[in-house]
Amino acid sequence: MKLKYIPVYTADFEEQINFYTQKLGFRITGTMTFYEGRESTVIRSDKLNVALLVTNNDSNSDKSNIIINTADCLNDYHALRTAGVFFCKSPAYLPAGLAAEFLDPAGNKFMLLEERNYNEQ
Repeated sequence: MKLKYIPVYTADFEEQINFYTQKLGFRITGTMTFYEGRESTVIRSDKLNVALLVTNNDSNSDKSNIIINTADCLNDYHALRTAGVFFCKSPAYLPAGLAAEFLDPAGNKFMLLEERNYNEQ
């Protein structure tokens, strides 16, 4: 098995697509009906090796929590901030490693995580 799609929800579809394509470097690769009556736009990032399903959510109640693994949290944090991404939590050390959190325009939460094993000698 492997991870195929991660759904992200939005009430403002155009703003969401612009955020992912212009700030995070995703590209639109197609559409599909994932949920009954809801067409989703498939966007991919070769850099992240993942596909997201951007789906309209008029109630704006559904939210995603997405963790992005990074080899250099500080570098990616600064690159994304330079691209205009607002971080709700600056890089900080957690038990799992160095992490920083940002929200997309619809309030879906993303965490950049540079995993670290603090038990290694």
